[in-house]
Amino acid sequence: MSAGAAGLRLLRAERRVELMSRLIEDRNLDLGITQDQASAAQTYLMGLNDALPGALIGASPAGVIASGNAGVQDLLGYRMAELSGTQLERIWPSAPEFIARCLIQGGGLLRDEADWLAQDGRVIPVLISASVHRDRKNQPVSLVFVALDLSERRRLEVELRHAQKMESLGQLSAGVAHEINTPMQFIGDNLHFIQEAIGKLQPLLDALPDLRAHLPAAEAARFSQLQAGTDLGFIRDRLPRALDRALEGVRRVSHIVEAMRAFSHPQTEMAAVDLNKGLRDTLTVANNEYRYVADLVCDFGDLPDVICNGGDMNQVFLNLIVNAAQAIGDRQQRSDKAARGRIHVATHREADSVVISISDDGSGIPPAIRHRVFDPFFTTKEVGKGTGQGLAISRNVVVERHGGTLDFVSEHGGGTSGTTFTIRIPINGRRKDDSSARPVAEGFAA
Repeated sequence: MSAGAAGLRLLRAERRVELMSRLIEDRNLDLGITQDQASAAQTYLMGLNDALPGALIGASPAGVIASGNAGVQDLLGYRMAELSGTQLERIWPSAPEFIARCLIQGGGLLRDEADWLAQDGRVIPVLISASVHRDRKNQPVSLVFVALDLSERRRLEVELRHAQKMESLGQLSAGVAHEINTPMQFIGDNLHFIQEAIGKLQPLLDALPDLRAHLPAAEAARFSQLQAGTDLGFIRDRLPRALDRALEGVRRVSHIVEAMRAFSHPQTEMAAVDLNKGLRDTLTVANNEYRYVADLVCDFGDLPDVICNGGDMNQVFLNLIVNAAQAIGDRQQRSDKAARGRIHVATHREADSVVISISDDGSGIPPAIRHRVFDPFFTTKEVGKGTGQGLAISRNVVVERHGGTLDFVSEHGGGTSGTTFTIRIPINGRRKDDSSARPVAEGFAA
């Protein structure tokens, strides 16, 4: 091969290398742009996932958690690093059944409601939308679940049902109070008449023994016989006292009727309310709940009228008093010594708020469940006795509607036990700028 031909081949080879280098550079540039685009798309998708109004979880068909958005931690309290690689059953006990339904379904979204378990043990109701990703052979590859928190909706449903029940109960109570009040007025008026008549007859009854001495022998004997048969002395002594007791009973029934009417009176707006009177009315209405298990001690301070919803506050008082009576009853059932309990209700003013405390010496609240006391539907009572709504509704009334606080301290076990719930309500009503609930001290306050 001549030197010229060799040089030509070398030149051609160099041109090929140069062309190949340019192609490689162009390809690398294209790859770089593609990677940037992919990274931007991934960042965009992650942003969308985190912006979803709920928790998004990706899992394998076997139920192993693979990924999730920021809403998972907001909803459940877990970081994704703690959940990644674990079974969905950890947070969703009925997950296997739901996944089986998803895999059987040919396509589309599957929706259902379920209960998820938060890191702190709370049960959170959620609405789940699920989608199955499949490969070209229609085999399931992964699943995506989006869960929306239903706690607020459930709370509103509970409050609506409770409000409807209380409205019906209020109407019934008002009707019953009215029907009782009318005959009690008749009875009271007649008893007052009889009492006045007995008072006017008393001088005549006192004079009858002296009049007998002036009667002929036959009439005197007849009078003595009638007097012995009627036991006039006993009647003269006991009849006034019997009338006094009957009138006291009438006054007590009238007081109960008035308390029922006040308790059931609907109030939809904030107004100036005497909370001491509301407590007295509530204690009268709830008397049958605690009279057999506890003695009541009241220590009412001098309170100004408070801007609040009196009907709602009466319902809070009723919930706490009934809970106190049931706690004492529970302690008595568990103890060999069925000693009567004690419920202490006290009020006082503290700066620009009024404070109401309701204490009992019942069984107390175990430390393990104190953080769940105000959760909707949470109850330790047997089925049919408790709904788990009373304290949740009470917290909402005091904190959310009135800008106050509802907290408790409790002793459980040991030599002494018991619980004190304390309510603080602003005297002048909720501040307009107080638009959010106050923070809850874990396990102790609401």
